[in-house]
Amino acid sequence: MRKAAEYASPSYHDPNDRRLVQIVKGAVRPQPRAVNVLGVPFDGAVLGRKGAAAGPAGIRQALGGFSNYNPELGVGLESARVFDLGDVVLAKGEGVLRAHSEIESEVAVSLAPGSLLVLLGGDNSVSLPALRASGRKLGKLGLIVVDSHLDLRGKIKGKPTSGSSYGLAIETVPSLAPRRVVEVGAHGFLNSRRYFDRAKEQGISLRTAQDVRREGAESIAKEAYERASRGADAVYLSVDMDAVDLGQVSGVSAPSAGGLSSDELLRFVYEVARKDKVEVADIVELAPSLDPTGGSQRVAATVLTYLIAGFNSRK
Repeated sequence: MRKAAEYASPSYHDPNDRRLVQIVKGAVRPQPRAVNVLGVPFDGAVLGRKGAAAGPAGIRQALGGFSNYNPELGVGLESARVFDLGDVVLAKGEGVLRAHSEIESEVAVSLAPGSLLVLLGGDNSVSLPALRASGRKLGKLGLIVVDSHLDLRGKIKGKPTSGSSYGLAIETVPSLAPRRVVEVGAHGFLNSRRYFDRAKEQGISLRTAQDVRREGAESIAKEAYERASRGADAVYLSVDMDAVDLGQVSGVSAPSAGGLSSDELLRFVYEVARKDKVEVADIVELAPSLDPTGGSQRVAATVLTYLIAGFNSRK
């Protein structure tokens, strides 16, 4: 079951300036050769501060500030095919396992040939059912993660959490081999040594925020895609907004100092989204109520525009 997405009307009309919200169209079914957007307003499994259930609405609201051309990328979106499939409807207070089951079903029917499905979270736990659906429908899967945290925990009290998605996906998605998993953005004192050791034992590739600063976002993105796509039929990109330094993104469950800059994240996302095997992406953990300035949701909405731009620039 879906709820139709809502966008604000442009505050002005200029025939020479078609706004992005005028380019996005509503759709009941996923469209081929297009960017399809699906909201997942769920934060029932978050380990920290709540608020991510309002993430999809916050991103759509912020999208009202965007036009159609980026002179730095040389990419125009006037003719972009972007369709919003609405929000997955989840009952208030619904349990994690049932919510994940419904999310998995909705993601499975939202995949279309030659398209990019972008999920707007929601807490990071929604990546788990999305990965399960993607692995089942798309074949051998590669995974690129941008996150301050490794999220390799197991279940807590018998249930998945926002800190367990990638670990549980590796355990439960047969088509997702650890050698095709790349985690980018870990920094500071935000993870335990044990989880880093576990990642290395499993063959997961780890690149820190410092690596991105030293080697460049585009270089790390190309390396990540090469590894994740090797032998894969499709690649999933997961973007946790807490990967960005709290000076630029504070409206997340677990903000931290020393993370990526928004510019680094945008350049990374654009480079990955240009690749043909990238068929699913998510933007998770945005909690608009935790940043009254609206800046965090603006950054998350910009990530969405760069995903669209990357897809639109594919040859």
